[in-house]
Amino acid sequence: MRIRRRAAGVALVLAATSLNLLGAPGTAAAQSQGGIVLPVRSHWQTLADSSHVYVSAPGDDAVLATDHDGQVVKKVEGLDGARGMAESADESTLYVALPDADAISVIDAATLTETRRIPTGTDTEPESLALVGGRLFFGYQATVFDSGIGSVAIAEATPTVTLDDNPVWYGKPRLASSPGAPDRLVAAESQGAAGMRVYDVGSGALEETAYSDAVGDVEDVAVTPDGTSVITANGYDYYHQRWRLSDLTEEVRYDTGAYPNSVAVDSHGTVAAGIVAGGEWDVHIYRPGETAAYRTVALSPGYADLLDRGVAWAPDGNRLFTTRFPYSGEVVLDIVTDVAKGSSTITLSAPSTNPVGTPVTVTGKLTSLIPFPEPGSVTVTRNGVELPDVKVGQDDTFSFSDTPPDWNMYGEYTVTYAGDAQHVPGKATVTVELVG
Repeated sequence: MRIRRRAAGVALVLAATSLNLLGAPGTAAAQSQGGIVLPVRSHWQTLADSSHVYVSAPGDDAVLATDHDGQVVKKVEGLDGARGMAESADESTLYVALPDADAISVIDAATLTETRRIPTGTDTEPESLALVGGRLFFGYQATVFDSGIGSVAIAEATPTVTLDDNPVWYGKPRLASSPGAPDRLVAAESQGAAGMRVYDVGSGALEETAYSDAVGDVEDVAVTPDGTSVITANGYDYYHQRWRLSDLTEEVRYDTGAYPNSVAVDSHGTVAAGIVAGGEWDVHIYRPGETAAYRTVALSPGYADLLDRGVAWAPDGNRLFTTRFPYSGEVVLDIVTDVAKGSSTITLSAPSTNPVGTPVTVTGKLTSLIPFPEPGSVTVTRNGVELPDVKVGQDDTFSFSDTPPDWNMYGEYTVTYAGDAQHVPGKATVTVELVG
């Protein structure tokens, strides 16, 4: 009798976040075609290729395919508990793990029809998938208490399935690979334990080349396109980690926040790191070799969290696709189309209290990792009332003074930068208590 350790469907982690109004940084608007409600009510993975965005929906027994504008192309149904997905290099074939059928579905990506199923064995319940070394690897339940990594010889007319003769995993491992490391498979512990391994699979067998117990409970994992590093998103930390593929030494940390649940790397090496943030800075984007985000994206209006494994790049890196889950129950797709633009971060400083009838002086700075083309201006409101625009200096600083009406108890100043050809808008607020 199988003991199931994890419930199927969508798991939501709600993180309570707050915005410090005194000197709070501005947040970048999503600038997307997003908010597209999809006809599925569950999610396991979002995957994109040059023409489609795929969303696997285990509770719907389906994979939904949209185009890059979010228009539904087809909902492929009858896929028992559809979870992990992987696609062939030529984008002709989509593979989908079907844990409820103990099989892997083979889907023609041109017609979006299932062409066959590959049984993986009774009670294997395959989950995460990765293509590497001419084989399709899958994480599966090997015994009641242990999980393993199996593989399918997909080039064969009748594909041979090989199961793990030494299962060492507590939970079904998350798998990842990259064309830049053609014979390397990365596997990370997915629940309740620590461990990440790199395997040489050139011979078709799993030959361990590196191991680390410094990371565990990994929600998502991605190998960089050059094949030199692997990036993990593990939910209990407040940062994503980058590891050297050769020996799994930690290289850097990306300070993303609570709680990392997704990661994707485009063909140029740009990293999109997603967190469960309750609507604040859901995705941080990093240029290759940098650990400071040039862009932060807030996707979620209200309470609609970014989903685990819910971030995917278009292959050319010109669009970023994300999926989130509002309380209404439908999966929502956001499409970030201006992903090359940098964030406009505004920091503000003002006295916490100020005498009634005397000017309040607010100072600020407008910053970005992408230089501003020329000094511009910011707009200012006090409690919703427009005040004169303020010029930004050559050093990106600005200041203004204002005397609130005597009847005001609190002066709330909102400063907004409208954005430009290289930057998205930014906004910050500071509040001053007016005392007698």
